[in-house]
Amino acid sequence: MSSQHPIHLRVLAAAVRANVPVLAWGEPGAGKSATMHQLGAAWGRHVETVVGSIRDAADISGLPIEVDGIVRNAPVDWAVRCAEADQALLFLDELTTCPPTVMNALLRVCQERVVGDLQLPDSVSIVAAANPPSMAVNGQELSAPIANRFLHLTWVSDHQAWWDGMFTDFAAASQPTMNDLIGRHRDEDALRARSEVVAFTRAHRSLIHQMPATVVDAGKPWPSMRSWHNAARVLGELPRDDVDAADLAVTGCVGEGAAIQFIGWRETASLYDPVAVLDDPGIVDWRHRPDVLYALLGSISVMGRADGTHPGRWDDAIAVMVAAGRADRADLAAATIRTLLAGRPKGSKIPDAARRVFSDLFTASGRWSSAA
Repeated sequence: MSSQHPIHLRVLAAAVRANVPVLAWGEPGAGKSATMHQLGAAWGRHVETVVGSIRDAADISGLPIEVDGIVRNAPVDWAVRCAEADQALLFLDELTTCPPTVMNALLRVCQERVVGDLQLPDSVSIVAAANPPSMAVNGQELSAPIANRFLHLTWVSDHQAWWDGMFTDFAAASQPTMNDLIGRHRDEDALRARSEVVAFTRAHRSLIHQMPATVVDAGKPWPSMRSWHNAARVLGELPRDDVDAADLAVTGCVGEGAAIQFIGWRETASLYDPVAVLDDPGIVDWRHRPDVLYALLGSISVMGRADGTHPGRWDDAIAVMVAAGRADRADLAAATIRTLLAGRPKGSKIPDAARRVFSDLFTASGRWSSAA
């Protein structure tokens, strides 16, 4: 599966499936546009290309028209085709050479997924491509808001594919499917990735938001609540063992400095499989670092609440919290057990053991009485 395919394609596939906008940086003539159309075909997606450098703002936001006495922006043709397709990939090319008015219009497309008055459905994924400003005619640095919305990738040309295509004029050119690149979606991986990001940022609060001071750096990936959220979503689509792709994905969202710290932390935090812990809380050594245990308990709480395929998972998750409390880690478990209580299945009862362990923390707030 994963490692036999280029790493940037694995990350791109994960971002597209997670609906996180991607910005592919590369020199002119590197084959970005052609590859996007091939990938769209392989992934069963209708592809629409919008070249910002040759568009007007009205081509993005639509021309104003009067309908029943109300002025609205008429939806543009490419946006309508995207919205009507079962699945679509909107490819925004030459992003760094757009006029300022067009860039402002595209900002709303990227941030709010709105084109004029048309809301793009979740079936539409956004991928952009850009040449470095120094290599583009009238090139400009991206503004901080639009740069922070993307996962940034450095595009790597596939020379072997180009050599092979030369013999057939690229008539037989093809790309791997999404499942070939990253496998199938697994809910437990997505939930675990979110828990890891929450645990890491709780332990490293200075990295939650660090807007760069210079215009050049602000046009690159940097940590914010939005970009950490994007990182968690992309990580949740990657196989757990694809460490290289995880590194590239997080770097593309929050920047190299924050990514190095997160990936290093993640390696030490991934000591336990949450599913195995749900089956047997006794395998956990509760003397580990608080941030590592918090990541584990966060995964447990979300899985216990969300897993509809295992009716007993909520009770299993409560049992893990009780085990943590009995090991003098009630302070860590208290922060995550709230998620379980909020998602308690109908008819489930809070065990007496849980009431005893967390009594001091919740009785005063009325938590137990409201959840009885």
